[in-house]
Amino acid sequence: MIDLLYLAKPKYGGWVSLTAHLSLLRKYPIYKITKTTQTRNRDFGYGATYQNINIETLKNSYSDDYVPLITCIDKHFYHILPHICDNTKIIIHDPTELKPELLKYLPNFHIIVIRKSMKKLLKEKYNLESEFKYHPFFPFDKNQEEPTKDGAISISRVDFDKNTHIIVNTNDKLSIPIEIYGSCNDLYVYHKLRNTKFKEYYKGRFSKCFNELSNLLLNKKFMVDMSSIKNDGGGTQYTFLEAIYLDCILVLNEKWVNNIESIFIDKYNCYVVKDDEELKNILEDNDTTLNNSIIENSKKILQNNLSEDWIY
Repeated sequence: MIDLLYLAKPKYGGWVSLTAHLSLLRKYPIYKITKTTQTRNRDFGYGATYQNINIETLKNSYSDDYVPLITCIDKHFYHILPHICDNTKIIIHDPTELKPELLKYLPNFHIIVIRKSMKKLLKEKYNLESEFKYHPFFPFDKNQEEPTKDGAISISRVDFDKNTHIIVNTNDKLSIPIEIYGSCNDLYVYHKLRNTKFKEYYKGRFSKCFNELSNLLLNKKFMVDMSSIKNDGGGTQYTFLEAIYLDCILVLNEKWVNNIESIFIDKYNCYVVKDDEELKNILEDNDTTLNNSIIENSKKILQNNLSEDWIY
């Protein structure tokens, strides 16, 4: 029996997506740690639900047949780590999570990573072993009608590591701008976007709902994601997988793709750009044959995520 523990505050982003996909894919229940244990199911997003439990309930649940899987953890829950049994499974998503307060306890955990670049970093920098698994992906229902594909969209967070300013700068040069959706980091918006036309291009957040996600992506030709994270990259994120699943062409940042473990190849299963000028040129080009080939080849990436077992 596996329970998923969501030990973090964010309500949007990759941590939420992974937890929901894994819960729906394997019927694993989701729990959040709070002061009291409650049996009422609450909405987690994307059709998944969760329950609140306290730390004592969690500790009393441990047995030879039961060890939970921590899908993520942030600074608000480090105090729980001393109460977690050895060899509990924990997913580490990217290097920004490797704070000293967490590293202190990580040797006691069974670490899972979802990109090979993270497996390499953990071993070489911290001498920590980890297990690599592809992002779990739940094949949600989508509109089966043949959509008319046109234009471009961005659906990642608006944040420092998402380099949204590159998209904004590109939009200033396009006749049909890239539609920007996603939860905003207000600090990033203030420092990087306040003197731009960001508000003109920004369409707001979208609900944690597969139906709305489908509605956003189904009619778009391109999905643009300018993510770059130091010591990470090369593998997938949920924005990539959702775009592939809904037949969008991926346009990615070369800083993400230029990784020895990268599965993304320019003009084979995506387009790779380094700046706003290259992004503009890709979006204005109209090589239908190449675009169709990229979509077809990108589907091969998704097969790994659909077939990963994630069974414990």
